[in-house]
Amino acid sequence: PLPPPPTPPPPAPPPPAVPTPSGSPSPSPPAPLLPSRPPFSPLPEGVVVEEVSVIKFTVVVTISAEVNDIDVTELEASFRPAQQCFLTECKLTVTLHPVEQSAARRALQTAETTAFSTASVFKDGNTLSAVRNANYIFAGSSATQAGNILNQPVSEVDPNVNEREDTEPRAVAPPPPSAPPTSPPPSLPPLDLNPQSMDPSCFPSSAMVQRADGETAPL
Repeated sequence: PLPPPPTPPPPAPPPPAVPTPSGSPSPSPPAPLLPSRPPFSPLPEGVVVEEVSVIKFTVVVTISAEVNDIDVTELEASFRPAQQCFLTECKLTVTLHPVEQSAARRALQTAETTAFSTASVFKDGNTLSAVRNANYIFAGSSATQAGNILNQPVSEVDPNVNEREDTEPRAVAPPPPSAPPTSPPPSLPPLDLNPQSMDPSCFPSSAMVQRADGETAPL
């Protein structure tokens, strides 16, 4: 009978981890970080992002509702005309914060949310005066008036407006190209001083007349 085939050698053990100076094995390399998203979406040709000077106006209201029950997009759409903040000169930001509840309010299950609406307008823009006036008018309104404007159950309006100067990145379009210089008017042709050209059309210089003796002579 044939002898059994030889047993294959066992697999080689994995190489030992390289010790670090402290004597512990080196950790595995960290996973590569994902690239961060740019702050602006792809911009049209010629548009650049610049740090510009702005004036910020923040108004504050208290709304009798849970944070999760308030649609921020709808609330922002209501704040925008109230603060006269429209793109591209003015940018509006609305943030919500739950109000710290006392034990008595928690027992009554009356939740409240503070809404901060900040209008950021170009310092040298054409709409700064309109935005400023609108913010102070809104801060002077009653809770009922503010509730009708925002379509929310507003319980309180802060009468103070937080006005401050700041800088922020904005996508700015370059100024329009200057008009090309106007071309000079075409020059007039030189005057023709030929005596023949100055004759009246009814008596050209080549006109002849016949005399009584039969000879002809120029006029």
